[in-house]
Amino acid sequence: MATTKGEQIPLTSEVIHDFLQDLSDRGRREGSLQNYYLILMGLYDFLPEDKMLNKNTVVEWRDWLNSQGYSERTVNSRLSTLNSLLSYLDRRDWQMIHFSRRMDVDRMELTRAEYMRLLRAAKVSGKEKPYLLIKALGGVGVRIQELPYITVEAVQAGEVMLECYNRNRKLRIPESFRKELLDFADREGIRKGPVFVTQEGTPLIRSSVWKSVKSVCRDARVDERKVSPRSLWQMYQNTYKGIQSNIEALVEQAYEQMFDQEQIAVGWDS
Repeated sequence: MATTKGEQIPLTSEVIHDFLQDLSDRGRREGSLQNYYLILMGLYDFLPEDKMLNKNTVVEWRDWLNSQGYSERTVNSRLSTLNSLLSYLDRRDWQMIHFSRRMDVDRMELTRAEYMRLLRAAKVSGKEKPYLLIKALGGVGVRIQELPYITVEAVQAGEVMLECYNRNRKLRIPESFRKELLDFADREGIRKGPVFVTQEGTPLIRSSVWKSVKSVCRDARVDERKVSPRSLWQMYQNTYKGIQSNIEALVEQAYEQMFDQEQIAVGWDS
């Protein structure tokens, strides 16, 4: 990589591709390359709209990761990846030498009851956009990177194809939430495109979403450290997995009952 001496360096798909190719040429395994890719895409989403790296990026990203409740190990792993990229870009002077040494504690999980309190607090205080964001992230399972795909057209259709980290999935929008989104879009004068936008009509950036969902924590009496787009997604995942486990248990019970009935009918000792 040619030496870059500018005060800013754009993080582009070409830069990420070339960096990963360099790692591959030096013998890094496919699994490691995929992990590097996911980390760098997370960095890309964190960066402001110009997607520029500079001498403050490592510290700013570290502070943001810590504010999101990531473990010390996870934060250091991501900073190490960024350090490797900076080395590749010949900007070792931007690297972080001293990593996080805070106590590694378990991230406090957001409960379903706390999620409901957040929704109620947003409703009582008239904060409709935070209400809808909390419900989209925690209730419907939209990831923060996927919010721009929640368009007026998709809501009208009742389902949307989401893309995140080169993976596609179809999401059905529940009818009650669909009506809330369309009513909101109508009142805001949003006729097409993303539903969650700024006053200028551009999609919300990550920091704006983060600030919005935290804005009702005090009124909801929920620890602010528990509330983030990531914790809302994790709560959705835990709820969904819990329902799946219950269904699987019911299926197993039904099958055992059927098996026992068949045993009564044609068992060897019947």
